[in-house]
Amino acid sequence: MDRAEKKELVAELNGVFKENSVVVVAQYSGLTVANMEALRKNMRAAGAKVQVAKNRLAKIALDGTDVASIAPLLKGPTLLAYSSDPVAAAKVASDFAKVQDRKSTRLNSSHT
Repeated sequence: MDRAEKKELVAELNGVFKENSVVVVAQYSGLTVANMEALRKNMRAAGAKVQVAKNRLAKIALDGTDVASIAPLLKGPTLLAYSSDPVAAAKVASDFAKVQDRKSTRLNSSHT
């Protein structure tokens, strides 16, 4: 990613952060491509979006926004979920996490 692309991404993310009062930050390590596709599909169905961005660029984009307090959460492999509806992204993320936890529990118990 060259400097111009980074600048464009920071501007795009800054707009997202300014337009949305709720931004969900989640760790995505351990998710398969199929899991990510399912999450994106669920988010789209709820009118929300999911974006993976470099943490450093996202932190720069947070400057001057109402959600700047999320900066410390941007560590490791993170994704950002947001929507104009303040509840939609959080609900989808929560429901998705519960399903993943149940799947993980079933896999772990069947291998022990």
